Amino acid sequence: MASYELFKSTIEKAEGGYQNLVNDKGNYNSNKERVGTNFGISAMFYESVIGRPPTIEDMKSITQFDAHILFKNEFWDTVKADQINSQSVAEMIADHAINANPRVAVKITQRVLNKYFNTQLVVDGVVGVKTIRAINSVNQEKLFIRIGEERLEYYQNLNDYKYFSNSWDNRVYELGRKFGVLIKKKRK
Repeated sequence: MASYELFKSTIEKAEGGYQNLVNDKGNYNSNKERVGTNFGISAMFYESVIGRPPTIEDMKSITQFDAHILFKNEFWDTVKADQINSQSVAEMIADHAINANPRVAVKITQRVLNKYFNTQLVVDGVVGVKTIRAINSVNQEKLFIRIGEERLEYYQNLNDYKYFSNSWDNRVYELGRKFGVLIKKKRK
């Protein structure tokens, strides 16, 4: 079974410390104030955690330890990554859940399972028994590659891709390198 402890170094590498870029929607709270992101924790997500619009000081006070608690509880556990047999597949899904959101990551996984592995899952963005069973029943390397490819395609279709293409794509490529698998963009 996959382990969050083994995932920690991956997410630490992907998510640095505090940043406050103008073009990053994750840096804005519900008051439309640019307060930043810290260790991958976006302002809007942190707002849902603390129950009020965060300030710059709130965002800067997030520690890496705090981020790991949130990543584990709100993302890793939401996609039920502990129930996935393959560490690589669990990390691909959980990393995307953190970068996009859990429903997006799970819907992509469910579509991949239906399209390439002929499962009959409802694409609802929720990890249930059937989704876990399907994930664990197919070739894990092929699943890892297909989810990575679909992630890259998902990013290309976002309006902000022009600003964040390198960092978003590199997250996928880094996971491929970590697990010794080449992931490429599909030709359009």
